[in-house]
Amino acid sequence: MPMEADSARLVELEQRCSLLQTVIDSVRDLIFAKDRGGRFILSNKTLQDACGLAVGQRTTDLFDEGLVQGYEAADQIVIATGRPLVVDETIPILGEDRQFQTVKVPWISDGEVKGVIGVSRDLTERMAAEAALKQSECLHRGILEASADCIIVMSVAGEVQLMNGPGAKALELDTPAAAIGKSWSDLWPKANRRAALAALGKAARGEVARFTARRLAEGSPRWWDVMVTPIVDDMGAVTRLLSISRDISESKHSAEQLRWTSEHDALTELANRHAFQARLQAAALRTMRTGRPFGLLLLDMDRFKQINDTLGHAAGDDLLRSFGHVLKQCVRETDFVARLGGDEFAIIVDGVKDAESLERVGNMILDRLNVPMRVAGREVSAGASIGGALFPGQAASANELLNNADIALYALKGSGRGGTRIFHGAMREQAQQVASQLNLARVALCASSVVPHYQPKVNLRTGRLVGYEALLRWMHPQWGLQLPATVQEAFKEYELASKIGDLMLGAVVADMQQWLGRNLSFGRISINAAPAEFLRDDYAERLLRTLEASEIPTHLIEVEVTEHVFLERGSEFVERALKLLNSQGVRIALDDFGTGYSSLSHLRDFPVDVVKIDRSFVERMVDEPEISAIVSAVISLAADLNIEVVAEGLETQQQRCMLMQKRCSFGQGYLFGRPVTAAEVEASLRLDKAA
Repeated sequence: MPMEADSARLVELEQRCSLLQTVIDSVRDLIFAKDRGGRFILSNKTLQDACGLAVGQRTTDLFDEGLVQGYEAADQIVIATGRPLVVDETIPILGEDRQFQTVKVPWISDGEVKGVIGVSRDLTERMAAEAALKQSECLHRGILEASADCIIVMSVAGEVQLMNGPGAKALELDTPAAAIGKSWSDLWPKANRRAALAALGKAARGEVARFTARRLAEGSPRWWDVMVTPIVDDMGAVTRLLSISRDISESKHSAEQLRWTSEHDALTELANRHAFQARLQAAALRTMRTGRPFGLLLLDMDRFKQINDTLGHAAGDDLLRSFGHVLKQCVRETDFVARLGGDEFAIIVDGVKDAESLERVGNMILDRLNVPMRVAGREVSAGASIGGALFPGQAASANELLNNADIALYALKGSGRGGTRIFHGAMREQAQQVASQLNLARVALCASSVVPHYQPKVNLRTGRLVGYEALLRWMHPQWGLQLPATVQEAFKEYELASKIGDLMLGAVVADMQQWLGRNLSFGRISINAAPAEFLRDDYAERLLRTLEASEIPTHLIEVEVTEHVFLERGSEFVERALKLLNSQGVRIALDDFGTGYSSLSHLRDFPVDVVKIDRSFVERMVDEPEISAIVSAVISLAADLNIEVVAEGLETQQQRCMLMQKRCSFGQGYLFGRPVTAAEVEASLRLDKAA
């Protein structure tokens, strides 16, 4: 019986050992037991397959000495202390070094440490994944920190969970940790919180939200482009929110600077024509909506070209800046000042109700502008002409208002510069007539259409021919021969006046060449010069070049100017031109003397060779003693100054006799002949020569 019992227990023990071996063989970890001498007395199949281990072998039988020292050192610590030990080890598995974490515990039997039991778990893949994760985290953290944008990860409720360093700096926080757990919307100024909360709500619903925010940073305003994006899981549910805020202050500043530049004049820093037109349209629309009227003033500097040409362009720029500054000081904050270009300015006057009020504003501005300004070390007074119109009283649209104010300005300049003129209906008809004449002059006048006519000037006592005055006539294709009055407005425009003058001079010179070539004596030819022809300060040079090229002696030409030239813009150019022409032998005649602009200083200061008494005096002197006295005085004064006198408009022998009694030497008019063509002049000269 005892033997049978022992045999049964042995079988049971073997079964348990087999069960235990089966269990440990099913485990993927490496399981072993070693005695105090380092021999393996137990191992599972995983260890045996991985390392070729057999029970009874030592560690030294399987591994390199360097590894063995580490393994056995840990074993000895467990045996010596009787306590478990966890160590990280490298174990070669099928020729590949792999990383394991081994738990070693003492094998205790009958109260004595018999050896070491160990379980080693392969952590190679996990450690590699952790390393990769750590590397990825470092990479992403580096990217977050390298970004200049403010990047924040939030909960769906808007609580800050992650923030990069630039974000903390932008929010003026010491560290990103200072924002963790706080409400993202509370990090923005009060003015931006409504937009921030709206963006959170939109992102929480799965949409992308965006807004622009302004906040102070180190005392300076900064602008941010803020985008809030939902972060979703695999099922599409929003789990977090991502906020990326980009500092757009520089681009915003550049955009504002670009917009400012596009709407302002760089020289005066006033609004430019583009901004003015937009403001004028907006003002008109507002008035249509509210009924609140406004006025428009257009300003043209009177002496800008003179100052610019005499003192230089830098001085001209200074004058424009000063002019603009004065205008800005003259108006209220609700008014609008703009430079339209050149020396043209405009003011939109808010709330003005009638023409008298608008004119008062214009005159007040003129008073300020007439105060001398210091330019290039000199005191100069620019002066201005102002035209104005009212909206809606005098215009139905912004464009019509601008046009009417321009008409008023043009009407003012046509009657003499300086002052304020407010638009009224009659000006439009005049402006249309002016436009018609200018268009006619531009389109119809050409070399083939200009036909000079010549009116003889004679010695009153002898009746002998002394010369001709060349008078403009031109041929219209439908209307026939036209007088200068049909294009009289063209003589006020430099380009057109110069064009007509050049065409006329070319035709007259060609006629003179022909007469000289045929040895015909025609005396001296007078040509008329309009005030506008002197505005480029090259009239004398152009005339002298033409005479030289045509081989016409200068003493055969006489230039007639009216006294208007001394009062218009560029009078200093007139003086220089006349003196240069006179010095080269060209005679100067003062036409229409006594018609309201006469000044004895003109006879003193300018090289005048001839004074022409206007036809209105000649016509009236027979019946009006006062007019007769004036004619006598002019003739006497001219004689004292050694200036010739030509009486215009003679039609009767009585007038001729009366003028001879007053010692007037020369005359012209229908009494001696009407203006005729060059061919008729030549025929008359041939008859005189034959006689």
